[in-house]
Amino acid sequence: MSERERYLTLTSVLVVGLLLLTSLASQASDSVSCTYILYPDGHADIRIVYNVTGKDFVEIRLERGYVNESITVFSDNGMPLPYVLKPGGEIIVNTTYLSNVTVEYEAVVGVVLNEVQVNAVINPLGPAEVILPLNSALLYFNGSPRVNTVTDSSGKQFYIVLSYDKGGTYEVSFLLLPPTETTTTGAPGPQTSPQPSGGAVIPTILILALAGAAAVALLAFFILKRRLEKAPEIEPLLEYGFDERDKVILKTLGMGEATLSDLSKATGLNKSVVWRRLERLRELGYVEKIYSRGKYIYRLTEKGFKTLRELG
Repeated sequence: MSERERYLTLTSVLVVGLLLLTSLASQASDSVSCTYILYPDGHADIRIVYNVTGKDFVEIRLERGYVNESITVFSDNGMPLPYVLKPGGEIIVNTTYLSNVTVEYEAVVGVVLNEVQVNAVINPLGPAEVILPLNSALLYFNGSPRVNTVTDSSGKQFYIVLSYDKGGTYEVSFLLLPPTETTTTGAPGPQTSPQPSGGAVIPTILILALAGAAAVALLAFFILKRRLEKAPEIEPLLEYGFDERDKVILKTLGMGEATLSDLSKATGLNKSVVWRRLERLRELGYVEKIYSRGKYIYRLTEKGFKTLRELG
């Protein structure tokens, strides 16, 4: 092999090696972290931080129960970013010249059972922190998260935090414990995410054992109470398969089609509550959902109008 051939061979090897290193570096910079703040009614505030460099576009999958009107996307310097929402629940964002993209939105990820138990299913895209409601007791979880309890500044109230190292599909079940007695002034503020570094971390095994014992006792109490109580007279409603809240939504849609936000404002119900009711009414055939001009719109079907007339 001549000197020129050896030189060309060495150069080719170096070029290929540099391309491989560049590709690996690009993949390493493409990471995702997620935060889920769970609430007693089964919905969650979700934050996704997508660290991406050298990509022109990214597609980010949302949870199935996402609330369309709650989605916000912004860059690492806080500037709002436009996005395209696909019918399947993925958003496409132009990330040219950006290093980070943050997505925040609400989603219904759980159902409430027996008024005190919440079963949630989440699908984080990467490592995730899952923060349970204040003073709740953990019943079940899958995967292998780190479990910590974090107290507030008073030391009397606590959060349970599950930290997952990778994405996947995870089930989390918890009980809602009665609130502890505290002296407060004014109306209570909304639940916010605790900062693990700001509060005192108490022994996880001790707090989980105490909370678990209280949770089991509370669940047994509610089950016994429900068995002893007389069933309310709801036979006329069960004939149609819905309750008073469903009737309010049907009557509102009887005045015209509406978005989830419109229905939430008109009925005074939380968006997550309205969304669950609408999904059930769709399954029963009273309501249909259409995608128009970048948003979902709900309207009554013929069956819905007929039932509404029968209800008067």
